[in-house]
Amino acid sequence: MKDSILITLILLLSIPKVANAQDWHPGDTLNIVKTDSIRISDFRDNIIDYTGQDLVDATFPNSWPLFGTKARMAIGGYVKLDYIQDFDGGYNRFQYEIQNVPVDGDGRPAQSGYMNLHARESRINFDIRSINEVGRPYQIFIELDFYNLDRGPFNQTPRLRHAYGVMGRLLIGRTWGTQSDLFAVPSTIDFAAGDALTGTRRAQVRWEDKLGSKFMYALALEMLEFPGIDGRDTVGQASQQLPLLTGRITKKTASGGRLFLGASVFQLRWDGLGIIPNATAMGWGFSFSGREYFGAKNHYFRWMTSYGQGWGSQIVATIGTESSAIVTPQGNLEQMPALNIGGGFGFRILNTLIANLNSNFYSIDPSQYKTGYDMKAGMSGHANLIWSPIKSLNTGIEYMIVQRTNVNESKGTGRRAQLMIKYLF
Repeated sequence: MKDSILITLILLLSIPKVANAQDWHPGDTLNIVKTDSIRISDFRDNIIDYTGQDLVDATFPNSWPLFGTKARMAIGGYVKLDYIQDFDGGYNRFQYEIQNVPVDGDGRPAQSGYMNLHARESRINFDIRSINEVGRPYQIFIELDFYNLDRGPFNQTPRLRHAYGVMGRLLIGRTWGTQSDLFAVPSTIDFAAGDALTGTRRAQVRWEDKLGSKFMYALALEMLEFPGIDGRDTVGQASQQLPLLTGRITKKTASGGRLFLGASVFQLRWDGLGIIPNATAMGWGFSFSGREYFGAKNHYFRWMTSYGQGWGSQIVATIGTESSAIVTPQGNLEQMPALNIGGGFGFRILNTLIANLNSNFYSIDPSQYKTGYDMKAGMSGHANLIWSPIKSLNTGIEYMIVQRTNVNESKGTGRRAQLMIKYLF
């Protein structure tokens, strides 16, 4: 079975590029700047999901017809090798998340700096697009990478990033959440991207459409995969009974950028497993983010901010730290307010050379029941230079400084340098 899958992939990859001469061109990814003259993506090679006529009107490069059907297919992705030089003993050797900054006296074993060389961020995607018999565009998209960090340092099994289908304006599957703004994600070499970001990839059902001539809106039901409830020493587990309800409004700007306003409401629930009473509370949050180009559209400024109650589950920095709510000694569920704010610049020095400066900050208002060494706030700064010496090849260097603050005001700072080389296909 494995051999047959491998042979199939080899045959698909060997299909000649002359198939691109076919004249049907539905949608593309955010890699819109990847041309002969401009070879570095402003969007960190993330994929944007198109719906409706937008899926048809964009181009679909490097695709070929699936013979016997009206569909076309493309295989994309990249191979990326990262060299990391850690100076302060951060606890994640593959990406620098705020929660993994060492803090003296917090009970975690101290370690010295180290190096790491890995290719986990490498990814591959399969993109199939067509138009059905009534003229409605559809798409099936699947993407994998190798960031399974819970399976040992050298066990690089594939991990599902995206798996969704689009039919007209309806999207069903797993991809970036509706309140995740890819236009506002910082362009970093480090995979965590400063991680004070709003939203994650999640399973969902989403409807998106135009709102007049200048705006788009989207509404969705999504799975809250990381509720972030701190059960302390109580019996039970986080268990939702309702999906997350979310929506957004976006507007394209004259510079080619975008404004983004989003909101979510969701249930936080602790299941006492029949031993203690169940507890529920409502979480909510708003976000405002975007990107604006300047300097003849060569450079851009990005920003991202959000605030909410029980909102820790929506900020990437807090995933795994149980920062949305806590089960009190009285058996109630107490939500904790949270916010994040970030900004950055991208400067296109040449068509083949970009400099990026980014900073992110997040904070929660912790419950009185949180312990002193629980994480309360954090910030990160990244500066990098990315160069494309030849087409489809990017290389770069980045320096980052990351800080963690705990409830008892103890702090730690981590520093890293990271080099990368990436081949895009």
